[in-house]
Formats: sequence, structure tokens, C-alpha cells
Amino acid sequence: MSERLPAGACPTTRVGLPEGTLVITDLHLAPLGDERTRRFVQLCDQLEGVPALICLGDLFDMWVCRRQASMEGSTPVLDAFERLVRRGTEVHLVPGNRDALIGAWFEKRTGGRLHRDGFVGELEGGARAVFVHGDALCTRDMSYLRLRSLWRFWPVRLISWMAPMWFARRVGSRLRGLSESTKPIKLADEKAIQPDAVRRVAREVGASALACGHAHDVRDETLGEGDDPLRWIVVGAWEWELDLLRIGKAGSLELDSWATIGVR
Repeated sequence: MSERLPAGACPTTRVGLPEGTLVITDLHLAPLGDERTRRFVQLCDQLEGVPALICLGDLFDMWVCRRQASMEGSTPVLDAFERLVRRGTEVHLVPGNRDALIGAWFEKRTGGRLHRDGFVGELEGGARAVFVHGDALCTRDMSYLRLRSLWRFWPVRLISWMAPMWFARRVGSRLRGLSESTKPIKLADEKAIQPDAVRRVAREVGASALACGHAHDVRDETLGEGDDPLRWIVVGAWEWELDLLRIGKAGSLELDSWATIGVR
């Protein structure tokens, strides 16, 4: 019997994605800032002629309150996105499990678009691909899915909007510690993205491919056989091997890296 898909697993928003669009995920940047944060800002400022940049979640390693937007590591990243938008690059952010509480303020702050449940990409040539973080596809990890439903509860999101910084830091530290402590006691299959969930989400929206992050390890495989195969791509975490997905000619999806597209 297939596990039930959680609320928000099947995106409904559709976005046209032209050739040259770049997809990244799982940067886990520090809100307080560090060398990796500085490096990412530098990479963003080097992008020229890129029609769209998509981040499939966990942009920040922790996000529990709107006031984090003014922290030393957050502000430069948001400013870099704003500069990208001004140069003509669309910025699309799909929140992940670490930064699920990033809210609609992101759009006003950066000029980018926030897709809470991911979106369906309309590719050149008429194909469709689903773009999600991937945590909702871990349908056997019931303890995490309960926590995920909590993030979606409107009183929790209201608290996140109003909470003072000291509260955010304390709660964020506790939640991160809890998350790390439970990882070793969960079975690998329990934590994993389930192929059946991937198939069900893609079929629900009529897509021939699904791209996600969350797992960190690169994957590019075909699910199903015959005349209706489904391509499943897991983009690698930033600074790992093949940490970039690029949309090529005729809507092709190509795993790549920053170095090969001329950004160093």
C-alpha cells in the first residue's frame, strides 16, 4: 500500500522556464554569515545573461523568524538576489525543511518569487517538470511529516512573523539539535525520498520529470518502463559534485556544475 502524500506535496503553480535557467539546492548558508555565504554572493554577482535562477530549498541552514532577514549572513544573500532581479534574472525560491518559514516578505524584499509547495515548470517543446524541495516525498518518515505539518499551521507562521530575534535563535538552536539527534536512530529507508511518491506527484500534474534536492546525493534515473517513463533528478547540495541543474535546448535537463558554466 502506498503511503499517503502530505498536504502541499503536489504543486499547482506553473512557471515558464526558458533555456539557460539554472537550478541549485541545499546551500545551507549560515544566517550569521561565513566564507561560504560570501562565496555564494560572489557567484550570484558573476551571473550574466541567466534568465532564471531557482533554489529548491534549504537556502539557509536555519530560518525561524522574519527578523533573520537583517542578520549578517542573510542580508548579503537577499541583496544579491535583488541585484539579480534588477539585471533581468528571475529568482524563484522553494522553501526547504530548514527554511520552511520563509514567508511572502521574500518577494517584496528581493523581487523574486516564493513557491511554498514548489511549482510545475513549463519547458520549451511542451514538456513539464516538477520542481520541489523533496522533503514531502519522504512519505515513510512520519515523525518529520508531523513536524512539517506544524510549519504549515498558520499560528506557527504568525509567531514566526512576530517573534523577536532572541526567541528565534533559541528555538532555531533547539530544533536543529533535535533534528541532528534523531537522524542516527532512523532507518535509511525511513528517511529516504520514496520513488513511489515521486511517480505519484509527477503523474498528478502531468509531468515527465521531477527535480528536487533534500537528499544531497546526486541522482538521475528513470522510473517506470515502456512509453511513459519518468525522469527523477536529485540535484547535489551546493559545492558537491554536479551541484547544478541547467535547462538546455528544447527543454532538456542537464546536470552540471558552476565551473563548467564559466562561474568560478
